[in-house]
Amino acid sequence: MIDFRYHLVSLTSVLIALAVGIVLGAGPLKEGISESLGQQVEQLREDKDTLRAQLDSSQGIVQAQESFAAAQLTRIVSGQLTDRVAAVVTLPGVDDALVKRTEDTIAAAGATLLGPVAVTTAWTDSSEAARSERSALAAVLAQSLGMEDASADLDAVLATLIAVPRTADGESGPAAPTDAARISAWDTLADAGLVTGTFPTIRASLVAVISAPATPASVASASAGVDPLPALADLALALDQSADGTVIVGDLDPAVTDSDSLVSAARDSSAVRQQVSTVDAANTAMGQAASILALVEQLAGRSGQYGMAAGAGSPFPAGG
Repeated sequence: MIDFRYHLVSLTSVLIALAVGIVLGAGPLKEGISESLGQQVEQLREDKDTLRAQLDSSQGIVQAQESFAAAQLTRIVSGQLTDRVAAVVTLPGVDDALVKRTEDTIAAAGATLLGPVAVTTAWTDSSEAARSERSALAAVLAQSLGMEDASADLDAVLATLIAVPRTADGESGPAAPTDAARISAWDTLADAGLVTGTFPTIRASLVAVISAPATPASVASASAGVDPLPALADLALALDQSADGTVIVGDLDPAVTDSDSLVSAARDSSAVRQQVSTVDAANTAMGQAASILALVEQLAGRSGQYGMAAGAGSPFPAGG
C-alpha cells in the first residue's frame, strides 16, 4: 500500500517542475518562445491574405463565366424545342423563382408551355388511409380515362392526364382520353387535394419536373417516417414513360455529398436514371441550358445526369 510520504514526494516533484518551467519561461526561454510564436502568427496572416486573394479571384472568374453564360443562354437554347409541347410539374418546397426561370427558358427554346401542375404533399402521404384512398381513386380514374391497364396507380393516371408521346407524323396522339374525361379527372385530383395549379388544356410530349433542393419538412411529416423521395422518383419515371422525355431539375449544393433531394434519389435508382435525365445546377445559366439540352437528348432516346453535385456524369450534355 502506498503511504503518505510517497504522495508527498510526488506532489513536491510536480511543484518543483512547475516552478522550473515558470522560471525558464519567464527568463532564458522567454525571448525564443515569443519570437517563434510571433513568426508563426505572421506566417498565418500571410497565408490567410493569400487564400483570400485566391478566393476573390476565383469568385470573380465564376461570376464572369456565369454572366457570359446568362448572356448567351437564349442563343444556346433558341429553336431547340420548336413545335414541341412541354409541361412543367412542380413538387412541394420548390423555389418559385426557379419555376419561373425554367418556364422562361423552355419558352425561349420554342416550346409551347403548359402548367405548372403542382403535386402536393398528399401525393406521398404514407398513412394507410391515404394510400388506400389513392389506390381506389386511381382505379376509378384509370377507367374514366380509358387506360388499358385497369390496375394503374395514380402516377400513371397523372402521366396519362398530362403527357403523351408524339406520333410518327409529328402530331400528338393517341386521341384518348377525351378532353371531357381529362377535365373531370383533373377536378377529381384537385378536389382530393393531390394537385393544384394550371390544368393543361392539351397533353405535352415533354415534361420538366422541378424539385426542391431537399425534402421539405411538410413532406417528411406527411410521410410518417417513410422516405417520400423514391415515390416521387417513380412519379417522374411514370411521366417519362407517358411522354417523349422527362428531366428533373433542382438546385443542389455541390459541397453536400448526401443530399435528400429528388435529383439524388433519381440518380440512386437504376430504373429511373436510365430513363430520366437530371440537372442539379438549375439555378445557373449553365444548368438552364443543360435542362433544355437534356430534353433534346431525351428526344433522341438518351438520358444523362448533369451538373456539379454527386452523381452527375458531366456538367452539361455534349450535344450532337
